[in-house]
Amino acid sequence: MKVSVFRIDDRLIHGQVITAWIAYAEANMIVVADDKAAGDEFTQSLLKMATPKSIQLKILKVEEAISYIKSSEEDGKVLLLVRGTEQALEFVKAGVYEQPINVGNMNMKKGKTKVLGNLWVFPEDVENIQKIYKEGASLEVRAVPTERSQDVLNLLKKNKLA
Repeated sequence: MKVSVFRIDDRLIHGQVITAWIAYAEANMIVVADDKAAGDEFTQSLLKMATPKSIQLKILKVEEAISYIKSSEEDGKVLLLVRGTEQALEFVKAGVYEQPINVGNMNMKKGKTKVLGNLWVFPEDVENIQKIYKEGASLEVRAVPTERSQDVLNLLKKNKLA
């Protein structure tokens, strides 16, 4: 099993993922790696409803998702979704990622700093992003595959956050 697109998106599965990223990833499976979603039946049912019937969906805790992807001998391509930089860093440290890691949405919340319209960061996100780069991975911001890619670390530097 190959991760063909690794995406950070605090909304997990939504319209852009369904209409653009599944096809771009040529994915036959979505793996949502999120401890909260894995433990919440209501969230799971919403994610299942949003996923096309032709796509297999696994909703796993981050640690379980890392083990699953590393040990799976299934054929096919996976669209891997995590909610934030902390989870992405765990995958990078485990050696499970595809370059570049896509950042789709990290939306506005109290205490976050705006980098772009769809990229808002807490100080701990900046730290995690820097660690991800130190591990040898890179991050790009693109809401949809046809959008121009922008390097996240460069954006943070331009905004004097890194």
